[in-house]
Amino acid sequence: MYYYATDDIKNDEGESFAAHPQVSALFLGPGLLWVTNVRILGGRLGGSIAPLNFIKSRIEGRSLDVPGSLAFTDMFVQPLQLGWETSRADFVAGYSFFAPTGKWEQGGDDNAGLGMWSHLLQAGTTLHLDSKHQWSLSSLGSYEIHSHKQDADIKVGDILTVEGGLGRSFFKFDMIDGKPVPALITTVGLAYYGQFKMTSDEASVATPLLEGHKDRVYGLGLEASLILPKSGFVFGLRAEPEFEARNRTQGWTFLLSIAYELKSLVKP
Repeated sequence: MYYYATDDIKNDEGESFAAHPQVSALFLGPGLLWVTNVRILGGRLGGSIAPLNFIKSRIEGRSLDVPGSLAFTDMFVQPLQLGWETSRADFVAGYSFFAPTGKWEQGGDDNAGLGMWSHLLQAGTTLHLDSKHQWSLSSLGSYEIHSHKQDADIKVGDILTVEGGLGRSFFKFDMIDGKPVPALITTVGLAYYGQFKMTSDEASVATPLLEGHKDRVYGLGLEASLILPKSGFVFGLRAEPEFEARNRTQGWTFLLSIAYELKSLVKP
């Protein structure tokens, strides 16, 4: 569950527009993720899909608060992800796309989707800063390439997002057959992101946020996660205020995630 709240829109100089609309966006989306023992280029093959996503309020150009209730939005598919593990670092790379399954029409006041295909290339790493894997530093880079919007001469520019964090894990062990087995893993730390428009938006009719300027924003906050290995549940909570926004909104992002391991391919 993703929640975004803002009442501030920044121009190219970082100054707030006179209007301060109270805008909030809520996203709900169950997903399925998998990792296999198949290896390609030495990395484990995995992927994910989120076919049934719902959103309340979608921020897009001059449209800042539509629709008014939860509506079906675009689908996310990651057909390819590769992961490599070493004793002190893990690496990941993959390709994903967003399919325009949500309702969208130019000038519509009840759009729930974005009306375009988006292709996403990702690469990242987690560094384990000590031999016990208590301290970790992670970073993930994502590059988005967009098609023209359906039946419109609007094309969103390429977007680069860099995100990650610095965390400390705490382990609680149970003794099973004379061996310590993790029973509870808690992680707390800093989370960050930066998002940058790499190429300008293209549109025949420009808005204050679509004038050929490239937008950007940064976020820095706190994150905590709880892993219960026996039950297979993982819980995560993140809160990040934004700063230094240009040509876009500036607000707060919140993310709540709940995961459950359905099946293990190997004996724990």
